[in-house]
Amino acid sequence: MTNSRQVIDNYLADDYFEHLKNCVFSTQFPWVFCQEVANLGEMNDDHFFFTHRLYDRFEPQSSFIKEIDHLLVHHLNVKSLIRARVNLYPNIGKFVDHDLHEDYKYPHKTAVLYFNTCNGYTGFSDGEKVDSVENRVVLFDGSEPHHSTTCTDQKIRVVLSVSYF
Repeated sequence: MTNSRQVIDNYLADDYFEHLKNCVFSTQFPWVFCQEVANLGEMNDDHFFFTHRLYDRFEPQSSFIKEIDHLLVHHLNVKSLIRARVNLYPNIGKFVDHDLHEDYKYPHKTAVLYFNTCNGYTGFSDGEKVDSVENRVVLFDGSEPHHSTTCTDQKIRVVLSVSYF
């Protein structure tokens, strides 16, 4: 593992994590279909996901942003938020490694919080893989090439991705 990456298990207090998870896994939580995972113009039938944008384009996009305020302020020490979203990768019956990408081309912080344990992971260009384990977070520079995956042992893989300074 590089010095710039940090993996922390049991990141949030159980009650707070369960609250966030219950919100995200609720039938009332809206999802938007995205036909490209990592790069614009991706034309691969296996590369798609669903997202819920919390913060983007310099403003809140969802009322759920209020639910992660404690995480942003007290855990991540966010000074300036770039983007926050919850991503859902469906089990499509086979394991798919998505393409490497950078969240943004300039150095910034990224936190990926895993909502469920499954055989999916976050992969990095140096070959390191951070497994999706419930209430685990990986912290890294989002300009470092990384990628997501699907899973095959659960119906879905769900993560919260936050880019910030």
